[in-house]
Amino acid sequence: MQILSVSSLTAGTLLAASLTAVTASAADLPRRAPAPAPAAVYAPVSSWTGCYLGGNVGAAWGSREISTSVGTISGSSDSARFAGGGQIGCDYQAGAWVFGIRNMFDVADANASRTIQTGPYTGFSAELKNNWLDLLTGPIGYAAQPNWLLYFQGGAAWRKNELTFFNPGGANVFDTNRTRTGWTVGVGTEWKFAPNWSAFVEYNHADFGTTSGTFNSPVLGPIAFSGRSDVDVVLFGLNWRPGGWGY
Repeated sequence: MQILSVSSLTAGTLLAASLTAVTASAADLPRRAPAPAPAAVYAPVSSWTGCYLGGNVGAAWGSREISTSVGTISGSSDSARFAGGGQIGCDYQAGAWVFGIRNMFDVADANASRTIQTGPYTGFSAELKNNWLDLLTGPIGYAAQPNWLLYFQGGAAWRKNELTFFNPGGANVFDTNRTRTGWTVGVGTEWKFAPNWSAFVEYNHADFGTTSGTFNSPVLGPIAFSGRSDVDVVLFGLNWRPGGWGY
C-alpha cells in the first residue's frame, strides 16, 4: 500500500482552492454588452398627395367660325398662337390611383375676321377675338412608377369671346363681349424629377358654343351674326410641390 505524504495532500488542496477562487472571480467580472444592431434605413416613399402651383407655356389653335343672316361670310381659322399662364391644384393618392382638382388660367390670344362679299351689307366685316382661357378640371391619374404619373382630366372651361361688327370704313358699329362657358377634356403625363419639383406635358380640347348678336341698321335693316369657337392646347409646365417626396 502506497502512503501519501501530508505535504502532497496539502499542496493538492491548495491548488484546488486556488482554481475555485479564480473561477469564482471570473464569473463575477462584468460582461460586455452585445453590439447594437444597425439602425434600419428607410428610403423616402414618393407620393402625389398634396398641393402645388406652377406655370406653363405652349401653343393654342382651333376653329373660329363666323356667319351672318345675309351675304356670304362663313369661314374658319385654325392658326396656332402662343399660350401661357399658371395653375394651382391638389392631389390625393390611393394606391396607384391619384385623384385631384386643378385650375389653370392661360393667356391664349386668337382671332378671326371675315368680310361680307354680297348682299346689302357688302363690305361690312365681323371679327371674333378670344383673349384668355380658364380650365377647371378633375384629373384622374395612374402612377405607372412612383415618380411617373399618367392622367386624364375633364371639367368646365371659360373663355373671353368678343364679336365685333365693322362698317366698310372700319368703324365699330356693334359688338358683343361675353365670357363663354364650355367644357374641356384632356390627357397628360407628369414626372417628379426633384423632391419639390415636377414637370408635365398635356393636351386639352375645349368647346365654347356660339356667341351671337343682332345689328339693326335704319337703312339696311337687321342683320344677325354669330361666332363659334373651340380650342386645342398643348402645354409644357413645371409644378412646385412644397411637401417634398413623402408629402
